[in-house]
Amino acid sequence: MEQTHEIVRRVEEAPLQDLLRLSLDEVQVQMDSYLDPTLDPLALYRRWERQQWAVADLDLAEDVSHWERLDGSQRDAVRRTMILFFIGEQAVTDTLSPILHAAPREDERIFLATQIADEARHAVFFQRYFEEVLGIGGGLHAALGRIGPERTAGFRQIFDRQLAAATERVRVAPSDRGAWVEAVVTYHLIIEGYLALAGQRNLLRFFRGAGLLPGFTTGFTAVARDESRHIGFGVLALRRRVAEDPAQARVIARQVLELSEPTVLTVVNPEQRLQLPDPGHLPALQRQSPLEAREFSIGSLARRLRSIGISEGVVDQIQDRYRGLYERLWARYEEIHGIEHPVRWYQRQAEAS
Repeated sequence: MEQTHEIVRRVEEAPLQDLLRLSLDEVQVQMDSYLDPTLDPLALYRRWERQQWAVADLDLAEDVSHWERLDGSQRDAVRRTMILFFIGEQAVTDTLSPILHAAPREDERIFLATQIADEARHAVFFQRYFEEVLGIGGGLHAALGRIGPERTAGFRQIFDRQLAAATERVRVAPSDRGAWVEAVVTYHLIIEGYLALAGQRNLLRFFRGAGLLPGFTTGFTAVARDESRHIGFGVLALRRRVAEDPAQARVIARQVLELSEPTVLTVVNPEQRLQLPDPGHLPALQRQSPLEAREFSIGSLARRLRSIGISEGVVDQIQDRYRGLYERLWARYEEIHGIEHPVRWYQRQAEAS
């Protein structure tokens, strides 16, 4: 307990220049501390005040030379992932205001105002990085216009359809509690708590293991710390709605299940052929096991659902649904490309151990 408390304190209090020394696993420990049912939105607001950082303070000079050291396939894979984050940050910046406006309580509206500021800062972080390191310039609007076609099928379903529809329902009927709950599930549990967290973890583990891109690693760790507050708020707000009306638990579970296929489709993206080296030839620190990533994401979602008040049986059903979709889409990848998905190597290692 004392060790966990020290990790949380270190992550919470670290200034920007010290974030490079933190691992995302430590940020995850801090994130899980936000499941504490005694926290309220104003406690999260006070953390926001203490954890301010400026995009302009990041030193990106070393990243420029590091970017040139990556081979072509590595640059393509990293660029695609960064592009999806960039588009995602701008999309959530543009769509959060109806959720703020319709939030049932004043303290929830206060916290959501800080989240809009965070999301705008994250979009500026990516715009600066794309211009100075990746060479995609012309300002925020021009950069977004140039990278827009990179949206994948799952990404389009989540952002262009599900998120847009959920927030539009809240805008049209701000007093509809069920619509507000569905929007928070989509935004805080799935987009931030499942998709963004998994992508952050993969990128940061790769860069830390390879000793690359310290400016990006510092800024992206700051982004992850911001989003840990957002995810914590989502859990807190949904827990409140279930306490006020237990029927909202069914709304939450139904939305998580409805979003399962586009969510896993976004993660696996079977249409995109992976250009990755044989994991058996990589140093252990640079391996990215799809099995471990799947269990991390599903386990994190399950912990949040339990904290909200979803029954164990329903949580088990949701976990089974998500796991099954990964297996189906890994097989679909193999059907499309006629090659083995990299996950099979990790499965063989697990069976042999």
